[in-house]
Amino acid sequence: MDSMPPSPEGTPRPLRFIHTADLHLGSRVMGVTGMNDDTRRDLALATYQSWKKIVDLCIQEKVDFLLIAGDTYDSTDNNIRAQLQFREGLVRLGQNGIPAYIVHGNHDPYNSWSRSIALPENAVVFSHTAPEHVIHRDGSGVPLAAIVGMSFPTAHVKENLARKFPDREADWPYTIGLLHCSVGSSMGHEPYAPCAAEDLTRCGYDYWALGHIHKPTEISSSDCPFIYPGNPQGRDSSETGERGCLLVTVAADGETAMQFLPTAQFQWKEMAVDISGTDDIGMLEEQIRGELLSAVGETGTPVISRIVLTGATTLHSALAAGDGVTAIMEQLNDDPPSGRHPAFAERIICQTLPRIDRGEVQSREDILGEICRIGDRARTEGQMREVLNDIISPLYLRSEAKSHLNLPEEDEIKAIMSEAESLLLSKLMEGGSA
Repeated sequence: MDSMPPSPEGTPRPLRFIHTADLHLGSRVMGVTGMNDDTRRDLALATYQSWKKIVDLCIQEKVDFLLIAGDTYDSTDNNIRAQLQFREGLVRLGQNGIPAYIVHGNHDPYNSWSRSIALPENAVVFSHTAPEHVIHRDGSGVPLAAIVGMSFPTAHVKENLARKFPDREADWPYTIGLLHCSVGSSMGHEPYAPCAAEDLTRCGYDYWALGHIHKPTEISSSDCPFIYPGNPQGRDSSETGERGCLLVTVAADGETAMQFLPTAQFQWKEMAVDISGTDDIGMLEEQIRGELLSAVGETGTPVISRIVLTGATTLHSALAAGDGVTAIMEQLNDDPPSGRHPAFAERIICQTLPRIDRGEVQSREDILGEICRIGDRARTEGQMREVLNDIISPLYLRSEAKSHLNLPEEDEIKAIMSEAESLLLSKLMEGGSA
């Protein structure tokens, strides 16, 4: 690595780079019923296409370099096709004079990469034994940035790697830390290479390019941003919203500006649809179709949506306890709405309420009032939520389900409780059996 001292003048011109992480090339993106063969194939290739989009953006924006903060691949199974796809993108970058600085993460540790596929010369992969630094220079040899990085040697790194990073040296230009890690809370991910914000701050760097957390996240400090760009392509209903990479521009005075650039080929969304004024299931189907088409128009990509029905309606019983939701899903699967791009319903969740005065029911001294009171306690008391979580979670860990489902998060547990309460109230008030 280049350890030559840079010019003391610092960064003489604006510096531009793209920061990405968690490409998970070769990852299986979950399909849904109703997709035709062409769309299903596009979905299977979505992670590759997002990588190509990142390369396109690097070339289009004329960046100085690309940063990749780990988990380029999805697993340690030496997916040769994924590595060839990755290499192809790096070659294109090299043909345009753009280097890529790379660290390994928990899904693509150093000991998992195939040594039979050599990366091009413009790819700089940081050591797995200790942090090392490289000085990035422009075509005239002027130093623009110091990049300090370290890779995962194996998949399960529980050591605080951030504490190994050196303090910034006085003669380094704009300095970037490149690491796959968990800062503070793991935010729904396994806490690999866990560290505290203070471990990063004490190094005195200008920017920390992080990977591991799939949701775009900025952890600001007084002097230096710690950034997770998120994964470039959401892979299931737990990875909703825009996904992309970050274009970072550094002015001559060191001021850092960040711009999110979307790269997802498909966008997962969760949509709440208030059906309070809808009393006809046929009209409800049309309402859902309209919401899906609106989502496609907003995103500019195909949409896979989890639809949450809300509001008090006379349709509650038919939806919550009858076959209304199933019938609507079957219609949408047989004939998915299609505008500029297709839209698909991954699941419809009924959180509607029967047209009752819940406050009045809650005050009653009967089973209906007790259901409401238990529901309120379950949503607000941590101990009761933990008990319910212990009951529900094993269902997601059954051998036939665990490869397709993520453990429910707190919001999903609350949604399940609300659905259960609504179903009980509806059936008991109509004289049915629970």
